[in-house]
Amino acid sequence: MPPDTTPGAFHWGTWYAAAATGAVERAGANLDAVGWIGAGALALAGDDALDVLLAPIPGEAVTNNRFSADAFVVAGDLPTALNALAGLGADNGAPRTLEAAGFAVRDLGAAPWTRFDVDTPQDLALLRLATRLPGTRRLDPAVTAFLESVQLPGGRPLMLPRVEEVLAVLRNRNAELVVAGRIPSAALAYLEEQAACRVRAFVEERGMRAAPASRPRSLLADWVTDRDAASLVGRLSELGDAVILDSRVIMAALVGSADPAMWPADEDRYASDFGDPSAIAAETLRELTTAAAGASVPFLLGAHTLASDGLRILTDTAWLAAHD
Repeated sequence: MPPDTTPGAFHWGTWYAAAATGAVERAGANLDAVGWIGAGALALAGDDALDVLLAPIPGEAVTNNRFSADAFVVAGDLPTALNALAGLGADNGAPRTLEAAGFAVRDLGAAPWTRFDVDTPQDLALLRLATRLPGTRRLDPAVTAFLESVQLPGGRPLMLPRVEEVLAVLRNRNAELVVAGRIPSAALAYLEEQAACRVRAFVEERGMRAAPASRPRSLLADWVTDRDAASLVGRLSELGDAVILDSRVIMAALVGSADPAMWPADEDRYASDFGDPSAIAAETLRELTTAAAGASVPFLLGAHTLASDGLRILTDTAWLAAHD
């Protein structure tokens, strides 16, 4: 059953519960688990992780992220599970909702690449970097060819701004990297184990999209409110030799909502991710992007993928580049 794509009409839980209930009724005793994977999720996940995801024991839900899921499979009392999921407006909160309904939740977040999700054009740039890494899932040749053919405005290849400078910082024992936003513990641990540089982390609003309806809060957004976006960039530049900033946390806190529909427009967010303030209409985001593009240290602004498995991709790419 395809979802209703009429603007404002789609409710994920209502659609998913109805579709999954129909599948369960048609399959009868032959179906003991149901699941979900969002478009673009787990694009790099290995077979071992996928095997675990697809094999929950009765009474258990397995997910790629217990705080904000892109994928899950639940087994056991499926009517209870689907009744609980029917109330969710989005898939992100599925694991915690299932946990509240009595299911044990197993999080695969520590497994490589389980947090990688293609949601934005910047994620495609990260995917392009990942295709060069040994041991990552090989993509269909058509996808690889597409990633190589895409050009940014001005004929630039699909690359993150000033990424070579960021990679150099990751390899430098005397440097310090600042990361801020929804940084998973596994991504932070990987940085601390594999990057040569020191790491300064500001972790804010993990699971923001799946949290109860409360106003997102951020100390970095408070700095923007009390001073301005350029001042925040200047201060972060003083704290490290490169900065990777999950800008969506700041956007959400400034407007008081985790709903992307309330943030600057998609085209503004994506232009910011590639360091292009000229294409941004939203004033504060344009100021943040302008300051980041001209900062004394390299800045990467982006979304959750950059702040999670994107950190693994950048770290591995740094060492691969060192041996080329």
